Amino acid sequence: MRAVIVAATALAISVASLMAGSAQALTVQGRVLKGEGHEPTSGVPVSLHVVNGTEELPGKTATSGAEGEYRFDGLAADPHLSYFVSTEYEGAVYTEGPVEPAANGIASQDLTIYDVGREIAAVHVTNHHIIVERKPDLLQVTEIVVFENSGKTAYLGTGLNHAENAGIRLGLPASVKEFQPGMGGDPQSVRVQGRDLASLRPIPPGTHPFSFTYNVPLSGRMDLSHRLYFPTAKFVVLIEDPKLHLESASLRYAGQREQNGRKFELYQGADFPIGAEVTMRIQGAGFWSNPKIYPWVVAPFLIVAALMFAAKKGRGRNAGGADPIGAARAGEEMRFAAPIGSATRTSPPQPLPDDDLSSIYLFLIDALDRGLERGEFSKESHALVRGNLKRRLEAILSDQPRAGTR
Repeated sequence: MRAVIVAATALAISVASLMAGSAQALTVQGRVLKGEGHEPTSGVPVSLHVVNGTEELPGKTATSGAEGEYRFDGLAADPHLSYFVSTEYEGAVYTEGPVEPAANGIASQDLTIYDVGREIAAVHVTNHHIIVERKPDLLQVTEIVVFENSGKTAYLGTGLNHAENAGIRLGLPASVKEFQPGMGGDPQSVRVQGRDLASLRPIPPGTHPFSFTYNVPLSGRMDLSHRLYFPTAKFVVLIEDPKLHLESASLRYAGQREQNGRKFELYQGADFPIGAEVTMRIQGAGFWSNPKIYPWVVAPFLIVAALMFAAKKGRGRNAGGADPIGAARAGEEMRFAAPIGSATRTSPPQPLPDDDLSSIYLFLIDALDRGLERGEFSKESHALVRGNLKRRLEAILSDQPRAGTR
């Protein structure tokens, strides 16, 4: 009897372990769709990438079936693992992820591919907006570039080193730090090498926004010059800090813009050809404008002064009654004296409704929503980027709500 109980217990434990193991298995599935019509496409190789932190682990491969379907079963439900899917079609690379499983352990992610061409004449930039925000020891820069492809095929040109293809290309400032892709890009497909930015994704037909952010350390003369690889109809720079002055032979000062209490200095230019260099240098944020350097600059003098004061008064303390520590504390208040002075401008503000910042962000959110409906973004990527845009829109739209904003 005892043996029967032991055997039954062991069987129950084995079944429970098997059920637990099967409950932890994940499935990643989806379809390969082609073009704006989202036609199911068979025979396309699909790769599953497994990432643990910054390390890519061995993955899997599959081929899309008759209805464009693909499926990867038996994946580990490990919170430390992220799963991405990718494919390459006509030399263009498409990547989506990380995919998020539903409650049933199934993660669905479609891949949309396009016929590829090299008609660069069909591609141009309708708007290139740069927003510069001043932080204590750096400038935070957000760029929003709206591409329009009037051709019938997705554009794919030459990449950074001429050995790989690229869709979007742009020449950035030399001092870019902490680059982060936003809408229309991801770390797997966007490359920054030196001054050059390139995306491995092609530019599909239609209008497509592309955004990213980066930081520029403060210095006396910061170079924000850009090199343009596509004809650009409108180039706009908005600087939040009025003490910062933009020097540019390519742009003109267009006055001041106010959005919900925030003032922006506006610079703009138009009709830039392929290969144009938009020269931009920011002044007014030099060494002495960084408040973080004052303690380090003044501290040595305060220490020397305190030591000299203590040496002088040490022998005659009763006569003087001075407190060197108190004197040092009093002198410490001098460390944070703020510099005086700001840039002045004589040009009067001019209303430019076609450059309205809120309209640009509303367009980006609408384009992102439509992209989700067309299957161009995963729900997780859509939620992440949309949340970032909405947080940035919060202040701008608070005094001018629109019914189209969700």
